[in-house]
Amino acid sequence: MAGGSTFTWKHALKLHSTLSPFDSPVPMTHPAFKDVKPVSWRRLNISGLLVTVYGLEELPNQPGEVACCWLLHGRGDTQDSMGLVAGAFLHAWNSKRKPGQKSLICVCIDHRNHGSRMLDNLANVSWKQGNPSHGPDMFNTYTGTALDVSHLITHLPNYLPFKISQHICGGVSLGGHATWVLLLNEPRITAGMVVVGCPDYVRLMTDRAIRSRVQSAVGTDPPGRHFVGSKDFPPSLVDAIERFDPAGILLGELDMVTGDDHLHTPSPAEQARLRPIMTQRLAGKKIISLAGASDGLVPYKQSEPFLTWLKKAVDKNGGWFNDQGTELEDIVDAKARHEFSSPLRKEAERWLCDILAAETPPMPRDSKL
Repeated sequence: MAGGSTFTWKHALKLHSTLSPFDSPVPMTHPAFKDVKPVSWRRLNISGLLVTVYGLEELPNQPGEVACCWLLHGRGDTQDSMGLVAGAFLHAWNSKRKPGQKSLICVCIDHRNHGSRMLDNLANVSWKQGNPSHGPDMFNTYTGTALDVSHLITHLPNYLPFKISQHICGGVSLGGHATWVLLLNEPRITAGMVVVGCPDYVRLMTDRAIRSRVQSAVGTDPPGRHFVGSKDFPPSLVDAIERFDPAGILLGELDMVTGDDHLHTPSPAEQARLRPIMTQRLAGKKIISLAGASDGLVPYKQSEPFLTWLKKAVDKNGGWFNDQGTELEDIVDAKARHEFSSPLRKEAERWLCDILAAETPPMPRDSKL
């Protein structure tokens, strides 16, 4: 329900609420999860953030290694909307888990200015819905949430009777954007699942501004020529994008001449600049991007240039960055719109179970966020 009001959820989002997250409305983006059976859940207050942990009661008596899957919701929803996804993932893994394999918990929080953290719903809606600062508002929200996840990765173990051996992140829509940020900026996240999210904020929002008839994005040839750097997308936002956004971080190292330079293999000089950055930020990470071919809100074609570029770089057969263990799956459901569809759910559960069944990765580096 991207951009909708979260006040319809707020009654459940309190530390001592006894109302189950599974009694909350099913989000419009989650049509494939209506059949999910509830799992155990527990609310925590960690540094003033409401945190919901799923799957504690399903853990074995001596859980051994425990992986934590952080699940981030879409714009206009709340952390409780991801309870269905948490339940589905826990059922999928626990039904396949063999003795000695790592256990799983899932953790959900509210994005900034959502749910238990709501201040002003206008900041959550789009240009078409009447928010003139949609450009910076959305980026600030999900990059701020990424910072919160990094903070909680450090402090969540203080409240659990076991150690966490692996951190995975998954997100839908706005949560997918945040997952990309965490993949590039949080070394302790070893794997990421992006559902109808985008790694290229400039491309996504320029397209949205053109389609929304934002004044700074129309009336030029080509449309959107003067949008980046305008009052709707100010230079300070561009600076932040170059710090946090995957395309801003990586494609900014290319020698841009024609505008489609990302379609070509980086030159030796570009590779020399990119290799240490990608080694620090992406080495050993497993990524799956799940999209709908008919998604009108976060169109796949806005993610495709970056995904194609990164897939070529890490390709096992000749990729120039194929020696660092980075893996990227790019899956598009031909029939899906802006939704976590049944085919995408199956791919997500398959990918997550494969990650959990693999040997424990080396201890990640400390956070850089």
